[in-house]
Amino acid sequence: MHGDTSLTRHENELSRELRQSINTAEGVADVQNAFATFLKEILSRVTGADVVLDEGDVRVDPKIPDGFVLGPGITQNKDYAGFLEHSDLLDILRRQAIDAVNRINHLDKHTVRAEAKMFQRPDRKF
Repeated sequence: MHGDTSLTRHENELSRELRQSINTAEGVADVQNAFATFLKEILSRVTGADVVLDEGDVRVDPKIPDGFVLGPGITQNKDYAGFLEHSDLLDILRRQAIDAVNRINHLDKHTVRAEAKMFQRPDRKF
C-alpha cells in the first residue's frame, strides 16, 4: 500500500459495476467512460463533493505499463493529488485498468464485428 488511507472498501463496492460496464462496452469510448466514471465515483466518495472530470483527465491506454494516464485535472488538483500520494488509489486504478485494457485490446482486434453490431445492415449477418 502507498500510504495512510485505504480506499479498497470503495473499490469493492464499485468494481462490480465497472466490470459490467467494461464487459458490455461496444467501443473504446465506452470503456474510457466507464473507467472515468469509476474514478469520479471514488473521488466523490472520499472528498464528499461532486467531482467534475474534463476530457483527458483520465485515459485508459494499453501502451502504458500502468494501463492508464491521469491528466493535470487530477494530478495538479491539490484535493485529488493528496489521495494519489497518501492512499492506495494508484494501486486500485492499476488493478481496475487491467480489465479495461483487455477490453480495449479485444475491441481493437474485433472492430468489424463491433461495428456490425452498432451499424446493422440487413444484408450482413453478425
